Amino acid sequence: MFKYSYIYAIVFLDLISISLIIPVWGTHLRSLGASHFHIALLGSTYSFLQFLSGTPIGALSDHYGRKIVLIVTICICAVAYFLLGCMKSFIFIALIRVLQGCLKHSQLLCKTLVNDQVPADQQTTVYGRMNGFSSLSFVIGPIIGGHLMEKSEGFYSLACYTSIIFLINALVVYFTVPNTTVPKKERKSASPFSDLMEVNWKECWPAFSLKMLGAAALFAYFSSVGLAMNEKFNLSPSEAGYTGALQGLTGGITGFAAGKIENVIFPSKNPFSKCFYSFIMLGIGFVSLALAPNLIIFMAAMIPISASSTLIRGFNNEILYEQSSSDHKGLVAGAGASSAAISRFLAPIICGFTMDMFGNNSGFLLSALFSFTGAVVSICLIKRSKAHVE
Repeated sequence: MFKYSYIYAIVFLDLISISLIIPVWGTHLRSLGASHFHIALLGSTYSFLQFLSGTPIGALSDHYGRKIVLIVTICICAVAYFLLGCMKSFIFIALIRVLQGCLKHSQLLCKTLVNDQVPADQQTTVYGRMNGFSSLSFVIGPIIGGHLMEKSEGFYSLACYTSIIFLINALVVYFTVPNTTVPKKERKSASPFSDLMEVNWKECWPAFSLKMLGAAALFAYFSSVGLAMNEKFNLSPSEAGYTGALQGLTGGITGFAAGKIENVIFPSKNPFSKCFYSFIMLGIGFVSLALAPNLIIFMAAMIPISASSTLIRGFNNEILYEQSSSDHKGLVAGAGASSAAISRFLAPIICGFTMDMFGNNSGFLLSALFSFTGAVVSICLIKRSKAHVE
């Protein structure tokens, strides 16, 4: 575990800084006079920019190194978060979020670091631990952020703390990360963007399709769960926060135990087979949420959702990097992040429309539909992979 601790540290610092501020982000914007539509539009714009910028950032990291791209983007985001705390104008805040949407790709670059540094037979375990630290950050961050937000100038303080953690993370990257680039003699082009034409994108569509479906299921869920808890069980924001912390804790435990879970529950080495069972468990969890008659069952249903979503992310990364050549790992990872950003952009809109038409529980059923579709696609890909072997 300690051999790759610098990757876990970068992931944890990156997400705990975000988890401090994101849960109160909407409340802050509302206090500045922004409408629900403006907040939703800003969120969708951020997701769209993540979609556009993921592939170029990955390509730049292939050419100039993960380390330098990480340091530059983290430092710029640190300044941007500090400015968010200072600004009172929605227009200026929107401009800052545009900059962040283009550059905030720390998680993507950490995944390419895993593929660069970690042997293939250990990557699922490392991805699982990364997801474990990610979940742990969302157990701690929202609770601390909620308490700090209640103080005078709470959002400004949060923005300052977020910026400081980003700068600490930049120092961690500087002192610990090896500078990984594709050797010049292996490059077929001088420009990182001309590499787009060299990748066999047809081989990547299985990973991209599963990544999009998994992201769609989760983002539709995130769009509906807060409102559903409030309206079904009349939970206060703090109670809802602790409920979310339970889910994060479950994800963290699953992430840290991912290697053992894979060996015990998924004897098949085919990653599509592992995705199939995980998508089935995810879909059952969402259906259980929709049918839950009380809070205890509702919270119990969150456990398989958190566990299976953590596993799916790891298995998806495994599939994605199997399809990428050594000189295009960052580029393919960026394209994978862009495919997830499409779901992040579209799923909340579809979920909102569905909930307006059919009620709060329909959001969970929509997530279940995405999950079971992922299971069906996984079956097709299992057959396809067996046919290729034969």
